Amino acid sequence: MVDQSYVVLASLVSLMTAPQVTITTEALILKTQSPVFRPHDSPLLSPLRLSHAVSSSNAAARPAAAIEEKLNFYPPIPDDVAQSMSPREWEQRCSLAVAYRIAYIHEWHENVFNHITLKVEGSDDAPDGPHFLLNDFGIGFDEITACNLLKVNLDGMVVEPVKPLSSERRDVNPGKGRVFKPGYVLHSAIHAARHDVHAVWHGHDLDASAISQTKFGILPLSQEATYCLNKGVSYHPFEGSANDLSEQPRLVANLGPQNQMLMLEDHG
Repeated sequence: MVDQSYVVLASLVSLMTAPQVTITTEALILKTQSPVFRPHDSPLLSPLRLSHAVSSSNAAARPAAAIEEKLNFYPPIPDDVAQSMSPREWEQRCSLAVAYRIAYIHEWHENVFNHITLKVEGSDDAPDGPHFLLNDFGIGFDEITACNLLKVNLDGMVVEPVKPLSSERRDVNPGKGRVFKPGYVLHSAIHAARHDVHAVWHGHDLDASAISQTKFGILPLSQEATYCLNKGVSYHPFEGSANDLSEQPRLVANLGPQNQMLMLEDHG
């Protein structure tokens, strides 16, 4: 009997379909169809390449193009949901929901208080655009779905679709939704200042929080550390819980025009 295996293999940057991601980490779920998945059994598997284990002993290895196509597959947008959003926004919502679930699996979350935001493609020209997707405050990362994500503007105001989703689609919280605006202060500052950044991930995971409490920050002592440093790391001194709008200019200045990671000292 064929088991369904889920293997963490690649970059969340690809998952979130964004050219740059700030405050992020690596992970992507790949679904395989193998009775017993052993990495050394697959001739395609390498640390930097997505691969697939073929269950049949006589089957030829699938080409990389087929693997890429499988990873970029999204469930078709339901007919009723198609009246509330574009097919591309649906795909982005699916990707972001998976990102929240991965964060939950790896404990890159703090119950309901951290956020991952994603810019909605094509929303710059909207009257109150651009728009962003984020979690509904009070819903756990393990409860996030494509339909219960909220769409907001830079001010953190919920953007209602032309036709609201049915309560069946928003089964965890059938109401309008709630934005945790103190937490959105960080995200809105970066999204407003850095137009090259399409996704922002803010977390208080144990490793990041521990490094943020040191005087020396991230040191080039491992491959993972040098990967982060090559992306560009900035530091922002502690000013409190980062929920004051007056802090935004200093936060943006410390991030800079190109760096992709920002360590909030004594924070995350």
